Order: sequence, then structure tokens, then C-alpha cells
Amino acid sequence: MSAALLWSGLILAAPWIATSPDRIPSHLAAGTYVVGAAVCHQRPERSFHISSVRLPVCARCTGLYLSAALGAIAGLAWAGSREKHPRRNQRDWRSWLAAAAVPTALTLVLEWLGLWAPSNAARALAAAPLGVVGGLLVAVGLSFRSKL
Repeated sequence: MSAALLWSGLILAAPWIATSPDRIPSHLAAGTYVVGAAVCHQRPERSFHISSVRLPVCARCTGLYLSAALGAIAGLAWAGSREKHPRRNQRDWRSWLAAAAVPTALTLVLEWLGLWAPSNAARALAAAPLGVVGGLLVAVGLSFRSKL
């Protein structure tokens, strides 16, 4: 969960850090943009901007990562309150993950077919269910493994 929160924080802080006069934070921002480039296309027109500076990942990735951090927080709280074995519901988890991926897949397919040009907000919101469920799954899985 710490990694998800740190990455989400860096995504949002990178534009501000990049414009900071202090040299050390600018290296941190540069590193964030390099990592962002490894996982995302970073197209400016498909990215959110803070003070006219592009975030290190596109809008879809931003929605995915921020919601995954929220899902991880919820997953840790949920895992701590449940006594059921998480693997017992493996088919349910797969169903939830597949259902959560539908909005993202739908926006991608419609975009690729040229039938819809979603806004950055629509891209981010469509990715949010997948991020929440993914973060929830990872947190519950890690929580279970730590109890072994």
C-alpha cells in the first residue's frame, strides 16, 4: 500500500516539484517522469496538467493509479475485518476484476474504432473501477500472505 500511495503522490506532485527551484526535488520529478514513460505513452493531449505542466502519466493511467491507491486502503481495512479465506472466493474476484475492466476496455475500443473521442476526465473515470478492484485485490492478497 505504501508504494501505491507514494506513486500516486508523486504523480500529482511531479509537475509542482519539476518547477521548484530546489535541485533535489527536480531530480525526484525527473525520476517520476522516467518511470512514467516506462509505463505510459505520456501524450500531452491525453494527460492532465497542473499549472500547465503535464502529469507523468496520461489521464487513463492517472485514474488507474489514484483509484488503485484508494482500493488498496479499502482492501487493507476490509481484509482486517474479514475472517474468510480470500482464495475461497477466487472466481468472484476474477468476475469483479473482469467487470471492473469493462469501462476501460469500452473506452479503448470505441476510441480505436474512431466512434468516440473521450475526454481526459472520461478516460480517468473509466479506469477508476479497474484501479479500485486491482488495488483491493492486491491489498487483500498481501494481507492474507502476511498472516501465513
